[in-house]
Amino acid sequence: MTRWILALSEFNIQVVSPTAKKSQALAELLAAFPTTSMDVDQPDLPVELQEIALIEEPEWQLMFDGAASAGRGGIGIVLVRPESQVITKTCKLLYSCSNNEAEYEALIMGLELAESKNIKRLLIKGDSRLAIQQLKGEFAVKEPALAKYRTKAQQILQNFQGYRLEHVVRSQNRYADALATLASKMDVQKDQRAVIIVDAKGIMEVGPSNMKEDDWIVGIKSKLMEGRMADYKTVRHFHIEEGTLYFKAPTGMLARCLSKEEASCKIKEVHEQVCGMDGAPLARRLLRAGYYW
Repeated sequence: MTRWILALSEFNIQVVSPTAKKSQALAELLAAFPTTSMDVDQPDLPVELQEIALIEEPEWQLMFDGAASAGRGGIGIVLVRPESQVITKTCKLLYSCSNNEAEYEALIMGLELAESKNIKRLLIKGDSRLAIQQLKGEFAVKEPALAKYRTKAQQILQNFQGYRLEHVVRSQNRYADALATLASKMDVQKDQRAVIIVDAKGIMEVGPSNMKEDDWIVGIKSKLMEGRMADYKTVRHFHIEEGTLYFKAPTGMLARCLSKEEASCKIKEVHEQVCGMDGAPLARRLLRAGYYW
């Protein structure tokens, strides 16, 4: 220490205690986060425009149910507006289907009905725990027949401003359940239009994504269609269903393959939904929600 004092004594060094800068720090903080009281030259909106700004699209309720009887199915749909306006629809499915397929048919037809009515916000209620939880990404999809249903439902849901999914017990879904059960048990000929008759599955034409498929997706699809044994190791975990490529995890979970552009959109979408929540990592949530890239 003495050596340093002697070495520095030839310089004119002064030690000054720093002064408090609380006022400056406060000014910088207020500048960084201005309040509305500090805003200037901001005209107030007329009362009429303020009322319009506060109006948001009403949230409709969509209740759906599907039932399969002797290989044939029926579906029931109930759309309810907050002002008690009710729209109902029932359909007879003239093809062999499982109960889960009938539930998805009801959900997809209900979403298409809501979209045709220009409904923007939906609270979707169903007693099918499988369909609701698969759309939420809580349950994995392992059946190829259901994977295309979920893909179709996800594509339609993107057209709404907002939606919520809620599983309810059957006693809270009695209206849609009664319509579905009635339609499934009715003996209706094709020339009798007592109810709407559906001759083909609603997911036979899954709409293509607006985003172009990446080269790796096109390459794997071509290898699968060619069926060459030399490519078995490359394509063994992939599956084509209705022209859409799916990845099949070792657990049997099916996930739709995405392009890089679509994947970035889905990552942002899922991240916004689960940000701040505990649970599985984001990559696992995306896979469980049915996406792979």
